[in-house]
Amino acid sequence: MAQLINQYGQPISASDLTGDVAGARMTGLRPAVVATPIGELTPAKIGALMAQADQGDSQAWQILAEHIERRDLHYLGVLNTRKRVVSQLPITVTPASDDPEHVKHADFVRAWVERGILRRSLFDMMDALAKGFSVHEMEWNCAAGNFYPQSMSFRPQRWFEVSYEDGESVLIRDENATPARSPIPDGIAQIGLTDMMASKFVVHRHPSWSGLTIQSGLTRACVWAVMFKLFTNRDWALFVQNYGLPMRVGTYGPNASEQDRNVLFRAITDIAGNCAAMIPQGMLIDFKEPKNGAGANDIHERRMRFLNEEISKGVLGQTGTTESKAGAHASGAVHKQVQDDIERADALMLSHTATTQCAAPMVAFSFGPQDKYPIIAIGRPDEPPLTELVSAIQWAGPQGWMVRAQDLYDRFGLKPPEPDDIVVGTKAQPQPVEPPKTLPAEALAPRAEPARVPVPTVSTPREPEPEHTAAHTALSARLRRLMRAHSQLPANPSVMDLAVEGMARDAQDALNGMIDQARHVVMHATDMSDIARGIADLKLSDTAFAHAMAQGMMVANLLGEFEVYEEMAANG
Repeated sequence: MAQLINQYGQPISASDLTGDVAGARMTGLRPAVVATPIGELTPAKIGALMAQADQGDSQAWQILAEHIERRDLHYLGVLNTRKRVVSQLPITVTPASDDPEHVKHADFVRAWVERGILRRSLFDMMDALAKGFSVHEMEWNCAAGNFYPQSMSFRPQRWFEVSYEDGESVLIRDENATPARSPIPDGIAQIGLTDMMASKFVVHRHPSWSGLTIQSGLTRACVWAVMFKLFTNRDWALFVQNYGLPMRVGTYGPNASEQDRNVLFRAITDIAGNCAAMIPQGMLIDFKEPKNGAGANDIHERRMRFLNEEISKGVLGQTGTTESKAGAHASGAVHKQVQDDIERADALMLSHTATTQCAAPMVAFSFGPQDKYPIIAIGRPDEPPLTELVSAIQWAGPQGWMVRAQDLYDRFGLKPPEPDDIVVGTKAQPQPVEPPKTLPAEALAPRAEPARVPVPTVSTPREPEPEHTAAHTALSARLRRLMRAHSQLPANPSVMDLAVEGMARDAQDALNGMIDQARHVVMHATDMSDIARGIADLKLSDTAFAHAMAQGMMVANLLGEFEVYEEMAANG
């Protein structure tokens, strides 16, 4: 049987996958309590921590990144927006192929996903967005043929380091390990580091720009805006203290004693803070209040809003979902598209991590190494909106497009009604099929027959009839067929209705030729002017249509004559 090996070619045993490897310690390099002081944020301090992290000592920087999220509520809010959106997306498992073994592997991984272990870890995995990477330690269930992570514990980034040698390898800070980094950059203390055990940790990298893991993480870009906001917030507090509260000025006369002045000073300071002054009577202090420009009373608020918008752009890619502005509804659809694009990108990166570091080891440990492994997909399926789906069914259904009712129930999140349920809506009833009231086309088609229309003999003298032409003879035969068909129909429609229908059918054939030519012009035109020119240039022949109309008029005349002859014969 094939043996699983780690990154160094050494066999992996079940004992390596259980137990705590990178947990918190009371002492050492992975303390549960943060003891590193942050102090006041200044450009010099932030720059020094960034440079120190680039050289492989990022503990203070990672603590600062956590500190910034707690200090800036806007940055915390937009970060959590991206985290929580992705952590709530559907999770599906797709087999590597239709092979029964691959389907079995997918069912095994799907059963693990349904336990919710991965779902609970997605939020913490997305912490890599701010800090460049995130680490989860897996505690494995190691039953024979049933290996799966039974827990995934988040480990703070300050317990790890990114190797300054390659910029990618994530190492565990370990006081028991011998420092192996040589040479050590100037100003960087030697730190004991150990490599991560294969298949024991899930390391999710979530870069916000192209580059090495050691220099990634959105906090690197947003820390400057946060620092400026803290400065602005401090200045705003001073502004409110100086101009938001009334200034108290107390005056004392020339005969006031020292005790009188002390009483006056306590009075003006106890009213509302220390923003007060005491001057001798007769002296004048002129208070200049800023109106506009650099000292405007809303300058701090506008600067805070600007910095918040910059942070929103950096984290969410847009400001429409965080800032309310006049006319924002008009651009809301565009901002929503940006949010959806970022959501899909986040989900794809999480899917890759979950597939390669969770699903693949599970299947390899339980069923042996495979050429292909099931895929864990995180994200919403590409489905049309429900309104578009209903509209498509409404128009395409009568054309023969069939849709399963169960699929519609699933899309709407509904269940089919039970027999005893009270339902809303009615079921479509089939329309009754009426018996045909018209003749088949062959009954109305003209046939050449030599016989003429019989004319009853009457005693009234009349002029001799003109000799029938060949066309008149054909129409007479057609008239006889109409009368014969009229007597055979159960509904007995009028002979005139039958004649009109036959004439319409003949005329329609002639019209179809002209309609086809006009349709060709419309379908190949680029604008309305092309349609107008094409229609004007058509040379439509109306000969066939005129012939059909002439035959129809002759049939009508014959019918009229026949009715007159029958009346005369009946009256004897």
